[in-house]
Amino acid sequence: MQDSAISFVICDKKTEKALLHAIALSDDKDKPIRDAIRELGEGWVAEEALAIAVYCALIAKNFSDGVIYTVNHSGDSDSTGAICGNILGALHGYGALPKSWLESLELRDFLEHLTRILHNAATKKAKLYAGLSDV
Repeated sequence: MQDSAISFVICDKKTEKALLHAIALSDDKDKPIRDAIRELGEGWVAEEALAIAVYCALIAKNFSDGVIYTVNHSGDSDSTGAICGNILGALHGYGALPKSWLESLELRDFLEHLTRILHNAATKKAKLYAGLSDV
């Protein structure tokens, strides 16, 4: 089922192959995380960055583990970390963010305000598409 879902969503064969590889590696509990990430690439091209982020999101026990896994490699770790953080944030929500990370976040008030605006806009748009709202 996972294979067909990815095939349906992804048109690019390189990306599809990279994601399927990430999913397979996430099932291999004996392979060290560093080795699995190295096997997926360095993240300098889109399909590698996405595969690394997805792999780390799949194996993470929580938000911070996933982000820490994905930024601790010698490749394009800021990109892979950003992608993984977005995936885990969407999956687990704001409450999953470590309090210590939020306390030291620069421009936190502004970012939280912007987040509320974007969330409200996305919710309104989703309801409109679903036919639940005429606004």
